Amino acid sequence: MNSLIRANAIRFFLIVLLQFLLKEVDYVNIDIYIYPVFILLLPLGVIDGLLIGLSFFLGLCIDSFYNTIGLHASAAVFLASVRPFVLKLLEPRGGYDKLKALTKYHFGVRWFVQYSSILILSHSIWVVALEELTLISWWWVLRLIFVFVLSMLITILYQYIFNPKA
Repeated sequence: MNSLIRANAIRFFLIVLLQFLLKEVDYVNIDIYIYPVFILLLPLGVIDGLLIGLSFFLGLCIDSFYNTIGLHASAAVFLASVRPFVLKLLEPRGGYDKLKALTKYHFGVRWFVQYSSILILSHSIWVVALEELTLISWWWVLRLIFVFVLSMLITILYQYIFNPKA
């Protein structure tokens, strides 16, 4: 259990650092978000209140980089709130092991792509809608597509580069 806490603490700082570096890659106001990966990879055994609290703290750290007051904190809390519903939707026949991280290593590539794409799309819709302050326009849809595709690409690359097993 102690190694699980240490692995997630390292993952937290690594992802915050990566997000800080990705902040500099800003092309035509299209951002790449990797910080949702921390929320996606937390084990199932994490208590809901702790999950929401960690997500809020992560969002506040990201908000400090982007100079957005509460935007990413709200998106991270939204993502943590939606996660149990997505997990229930995609639950394997044998159920989940509460101590395993939700990675491609433990559940397979197909499951991880489905799981992460649903949650990254939800996160992208939330962030883009709040940044644009409109629900539909051609720029909103185009930006949403780019943010989602680039964030998914980085999420999957993260899984293959770091191959988190904890």
